[in-house]
Amino acid sequence: MKILHVYRTEPNEEVKKLVAILNEGNEALEFKLYEAKEDQDYDKLIQLIFEADKTISWW
Repeated sequence: MKILHVYRTEPNEEVKKLVAILNEGNEALEFKLYEAKEDQDYDKLIQLIFEADKTISWW
């Protein structure tokens, strides 16, 4: 299964542990909204969402 993790803020240790558990045995991708907002490629984000079997938003 292909999982996309979208982060609004930098993940803390608890979120990192949860992500590691969810990623076990799956293909995982990340999109970090909190990094350089003016440089974000939102077209790429839309493409990744449609390619993923599951998308998880971390706020």
